[in-house]
Parts: sequence; C-alpha cells; structure tokens
Amino acid sequence: MQEEIINGVVAFVKFIAYYIIWSFVLFNLGRASLLLVTLGQYPRGFYVHRHANQISLAGIFVLVLAWLVVAIYNNILGARA
Repeated sequence: MQEEIINGVVAFVKFIAYYIIWSFVLFNLGRASLLLVTLGQYPRGFYVHRHANQISLAGIFVLVLAWLVVAIYNNILGARA
C-alpha cells in the first residue's frame, strides 16, 4: 500500500517535470526565442513537432543565459549602487 502511494507521487512529479516544465514552459520559451532570432522563419509548421526537444533545449539555453546576465549585472553594477 505504501509502495503504491510512493509510486503514484513519483509518477505525478515526473508528469509535472516533463509535461508542464519541459513541454510547456521551456518549449514555448525556446520557440519564442528561436522565432525572434530567425525573424519568424524557424520553427514553423512541420518543424515545431519534429524538433520539439531541440526547441526545449533552446529554452533551457535562454533561461541559463538570462540567469547569467542577471548574475553578472548584479556582481558588476550591484556592488556600486
């Protein structure tokens, strides 16, 4: 009984991690950034579903890049303020 509850909780956490964070947040962040960089050329149509993991990886890259920019800004200009 306790093992089934633990398996259910683990399955729910995997669902949250994959479908909500990876497939929704990172995918849309990556898609928006790629559309911005390529001036609306990629990803469109067939390539959206075919390259979903690569688009999500671009979202991770954009998120890490934004975090680095904030960290550098706080270290350089935050000390002067």
